[in-house]
Amino acid sequence: MARTALVLLLIHPILLAFRFIPSELDKVFWYLFPVHRRISIDLGSWALWGLILLMLVTIVIKLPYDKWKITHKFMGLFFILGILHIFLLDLSVTANQALTTYLAILSVLGVVGRIYKSILFGWVINKSHYRVEKTVRLNEQVIEITMAPESETVHSVPGQYFFFTFLHSKISKESHPFTVVQETEDGQIKIIVKALGDYTNQLYWELESGATALLEGPYGRFDYRLGKQDQVWIGGGVGIAPFISWGNDLKQQGKSDLNIDLYYCVNTEQEAIHLQLFQELESRLSGFRVHLVRADVEGLLNPNDIPGVREKDFFICGPADMRKSLLKDLKSLGVPKNSIHFEDFDFT
Repeated sequence: MARTALVLLLIHPILLAFRFIPSELDKVFWYLFPVHRRISIDLGSWALWGLILLMLVTIVIKLPYDKWKITHKFMGLFFILGILHIFLLDLSVTANQALTTYLAILSVLGVVGRIYKSILFGWVINKSHYRVEKTVRLNEQVIEITMAPESETVHSVPGQYFFFTFLHSKISKESHPFTVVQETEDGQIKIIVKALGDYTNQLYWELESGATALLEGPYGRFDYRLGKQDQVWIGGGVGIAPFISWGNDLKQQGKSDLNIDLYYCVNTEQEAIHLQLFQELESRLSGFRVHLVRADVEGLLNPNDIPGVREKDFFICGPADMRKSLLKDLKSLGVPKNSIHFEDFDFT
């Protein structure tokens, strides 16, 4: 949506600049910059270049999540500059009353939404307090965190996630989304975190029992129960988390009418730290099959090797490169778009 909005915004000044072709080509270039000697137009240029810069930071320059989030907060500033650009131009508020009303409504909604999210959200949203009961480092990168409720217990649909904030002197207070992989009857929940960036490295090395966790949520619609009877689950790396949640749900039910093929994609077999859960399900449920795909042995997963791809629902969660490659391959194989479901957590 943001990319589409930026393209639509670019069309506006570019078309206006085209009026100088071919007589004044130098003005075509300079028109996009804030050198108009009219504050109302310059504000629009500043807003446009600010949005372009933020989109470049988002799409091209891959900053760590906590630093990216700081830059993204400037989006509200450039939005306000754009509003001032609109309403300081006499033409915009006199030529078309209906258009003026439409823009005014959108502007007010945008500003109110920004104020709510930036200032009021922290006071309004109800965050549940949990206590870190146990941390287990499953390997050199992955940590399993078990938490118990300090007040009210929260519940989630298998596969959903919460935004977690851990209160610890050596850990950033930024909130990050993690999928709940297990929820016990006494209200305890588990998540797994892979040390991939600054924040997740802090969790891996610094988090310890007794720390307080604030939970916001749950969120997400990644739900295998909404899919067809014949399903393919593809999890890579820490992207196996929602499938662990689903596996625990199937284990608790003890039965299932679904036909499920899980492809657990790892670099080496040592990384498949939750393989035992899926092997246990395979032995219990006739319709559940697990396929371990090791990059150093079998290579990367090839959707061409999956039988009956057009008749199945696909659920994908894993690294961005893996996800993008699979989406491209499935599309080329004729899998309907509404049969492909995936999680997208590039900024965690």
